[in-house]
Amino acid sequence: MRPCFAFKPAAAADAPETLLIFDEIGFWGVQAKDFVTDLGKVQSKTLNVEINSPGGDVFAGLAIYNALKSSGKEIVVKIMGVAASAASLIAMAGDKIVMPKNTFMMIHNPWAFAMGNADEMRETADTLDKIGASLKATYAAKTGMSEEELEPLLAKDTWMTADEALEMGFATEVVEEVKANAAFDK
Repeated sequence: MRPCFAFKPAAAADAPETLLIFDEIGFWGVQAKDFVTDLGKVQSKTLNVEINSPGGDVFAGLAIYNALKSSGKEIVVKIMGVAASAASLIAMAGDKIVMPKNTFMMIHNPWAFAMGNADEMRETADTLDKIGASLKATYAAKTGMSEEELEPLLAKDTWMTADEALEMGFATEVVEEVKANAAFDK
């Protein structure tokens, strides 16, 4: 299996290490078990978490979020492109959440594929409501928004620019986008 996340060691002993999440969460992407194992090896007091992910499995996202929150480290999240769905949940673990102006965040209620009779469908809907309540509480704790304020945002796919995420409390800082410079060494 290909690596779906990567830790970059610190350049100096007192510098933060960096975690890259540039794939889907769970399924065949970032696996929570492997993530937690590698997180335990991080020595620095600060961990930079760079995210560019379309999201994925909510339970893997919750496990990664909780591992980061309980790590005892200062977590600095930087959205590098998009933090959507489960990836936005992971971003909420940040003590700081930095978004360059040209990046995005997307939140929504959990969804699932269901198959079965009417009773099984109702059970799936009830389970989704429970998972949604957990997500809503997590977003509310980070943003300072009430759960009632979050409900219409989660009822649909809500795409936020960096400025909108900052205004609503999903980010703590907006910075200028990274300027790329072409260079050629002779």
